[in-house]
Amino acid sequence: MKEKPYHHGNLRNQLIEAGIELINEDGLKGFSLRKVATKCQVSHAAPYSHFKNIDELISAMGEHVTEQFMAKLLASIKGREDSREAVALLGQAYIAFFTDHPQYFSFLFYHSGLTIDLDHESPDDYPPFALFRKTAYRMFRRMGIPEGNDSQQLIALWSMVHGISSLLTNQGVRYSGDWSEVFTRRM
Repeated sequence: MKEKPYHHGNLRNQLIEAGIELINEDGLKGFSLRKVATKCQVSHAAPYSHFKNIDELISAMGEHVTEQFMAKLLASIKGREDSREAVALLGQAYIAFFTDHPQYFSFLFYHSGLTIDLDHESPDDYPPFALFRKTAYRMFRRMGIPEGNDSQQLIALWSMVHGISSLLTNQGVRYSGDWSEVFTRRM
């Protein structure tokens, strides 16, 4: 049996990224730590030094993506959280994040088990969406939009940003322009 090479570097992050790639290729059926190890060219035991089982790896994959996504969104509005353009800045950052990391879109919204409740705020809301919602609601109040219209207005805004992100991450959709401008021209 051929020895796997000793692995230097950040194996944990490499396992996470490989896991995201594998799930996007094949879905959850048949997904295993063994397959992730093979993709990373490490021994089949190596992932167990970072994750006790497949569920822990999938959870870490979600956290990995969410941390990066939140950092991008928060940086986009830093010092301008209450500004008129905060929602537009978040929308641009949202689109830019998935332009830079299209593999994360499929993983998050099709394979991670993520649930987003458009009707009710909760402490368990997905953090990037909770930030988008909170920022949009502040904008609605400044614009004088009654609270009873929050859900519909939020769905319209988020559909635009999320829809653009969905299109740009779809390999079958071609567009030569700047995706973020599609959103900002509508704001």
